[in-house]
Order: sequence, then structure tokens, then C-alpha cells
Amino acid sequence: MNGLKLVTRENRNQTAEEYTPLVTIYADASCLRNGSPDASAGCGAVIIDRNRMELKLVAKYLPGAVTNQQAEILACVMALEELRRPCRVEIFSDSQYVIDTMTGKNRMKTNRTFWGLLVEQSYGHHMTWRWIKGHDGVTFQEAADRLARAVSATRTDLLSDDLEHLAVHLSEESNQRNIRSFEIELDKIVGRYEGAGGAHDRVPRLDGAAAFPSAFSA
Repeated sequence: MNGLKLVTRENRNQTAEEYTPLVTIYADASCLRNGSPDASAGCGAVIIDRNRMELKLVAKYLPGAVTNQQAEILACVMALEELRRPCRVEIFSDSQYVIDTMTGKNRMKTNRTFWGLLVEQSYGHHMTWRWIKGHDGVTFQEAADRLARAVSATRTDLLSDDLEHLAVHLSEESNQRNIRSFEIELDKIVGRYEGAGGAHDRVPRLDGAAAFPSAFSA
């Protein structure tokens, strides 16, 4: 279990302009050969609009010699970039460095450019930062980790159609401790990227409840 429940839908009389989505983000990063000139980093995130029960995935390759700490910051940046309206955001990361810095326990002594990006993306949202233990069986955090490792290995973003396909599999097993179906499909996609140049088939988009405006559209 991921330990979180979908919130009850309330305030249906709010206008679209007044409505503020409740969003949970699980963000993670991977950096192969961390600290070396040929380092390969990527970030993954699982974003949940809890009012609409809508799930979105992020899997971005981070070119350049990005360190693991920088990749962890950028994982949160990339996830927040997907939000198109002010939200109440609870963001989970297994990086104590990120959480302690964003909650004021640490000062932004290094990586200031990266912190600037994260602070900028946080503007307009009501942010809550939470540390989560990595590799502890939390479904959505495990999925974010797998996505980050996939893009750091393939050195390319995952295409939107593939992310939608993976989101379907993840949503079907989101109440379980294992994400085996999701992992199998991700392995197939990674193999295709490595062996066939990223050819892909279109898959249907996840439909959310129409009662609320989506966090992912203006």
C-alpha cells in the first residue's frame, strides 16, 4: 500500500478559477557513473491529481554531467512543470538533501542554479515536502525510481504514448505492494528504445473524472 487515500470530492460549487487541485508527487532520480564526465542522469515522477483520480508520469533524460544531487532537484522541477494551475502539492522524495533544503533545515550553499529552478517552479503552489525511504515498497515511489533508471540508461526521454501506456498498468496495481506488471511493460519499452530506435504504438489516454478541472491543464 502507498499509505495515501484519495480525498473525498468536496466544494463542487467552486468555479474553475477558484478550484485548487490536490496533487501528490513522488519524484526520484538516477545517475549512472555519478561524478564522472560520462555521467548519465535521468529523473522520474508519478503525479496524482487526487480529486480527479488522474495519474501522470514523467521520465526525462538529463543531458550533461549532472550529479545525483542535481538530478534529485531536477526530478522535482520536472514534475512541478507538469502542473498548469495553482495546486496544493504534497511532494515525496527519498533525497534527504532535497527535503531538508526545501524545508529550511539546510542552506542552499551549492547547486544554487538548480535550487533556483525548484524555487521558481514552487511559486503559486501550496507546497508540503516529505521525505520517504527509498526502496521501501511504496508503489508510486518505486515506479518513479524505475522511470528514472530507465531514462538514465537509454539517455532519452520516454515518449508520451509510452508513459500513458505505463500509467494504465500502474493505476491498475496502485493498491498493491508490487509493480511487476508496470516493470514488465517498462522493460519492453526500454528494450525497444535500445534496439529499434524508439518505435512505439499509440495507446488510449487515461480519462479522469470530469467534475473537476485537471491539474495538468490550464
